[in-house]
Amino acid sequence: MNDEAKIRSCWRLHEQAAGEALAITAAGFADIARASDLDEVRTEDKAVSAFALAIGAGQPLDHIAYQWCMTRFENFVYLDRVVVDVRHRRSGIASAMLAALQVKAAAQGRELLLCQVHDRPANKSGHLFVQSQGFASIESVMLPSREIVTMYQRSIAIATP
Repeated sequence: MNDEAKIRSCWRLHEQAAGEALAITAAGFADIARASDLDEVRTEDKAVSAFALAIGAGQPLDHIAYQWCMTRFENFVYLDRVVVDVRHRRSGIASAMLAALQVKAAAQGRELLLCQVHDRPANKSGHLFVQSQGFASIESVMLPSREIVTMYQRSIAIATP
């Protein structure tokens, strides 16, 4: 994502709706947004109502979970965050954004979609969401911040009849 106005709009929604498990500084968020070569942004009444940021393998990003992925996998997309305005949750927006990202990633020839979900601080809805989307847990990881996350993966391959 290279549009600075879009990054600021996403940041405002992030601050309102993301919660403790996705806490990040404005500068850190901007770095991730700029590194995201796959993103989905939904708007309603000219305001961002939902967004998803994903980063393909090979980006020069100093982000611990992304670097964890870089040391283990070659051809992946790392889903950094999915945020939906509280007024629009449970309406299928996050699933639709993830499906759109998967199509874009497949078009780039990517093989895996990876993400992390916090265990400490807890993000129960995040775990339920990724599991409902076909992600399988890989490993539990303690970050340098002492937060604990579960790393997840799912294939991007789309079965054809």
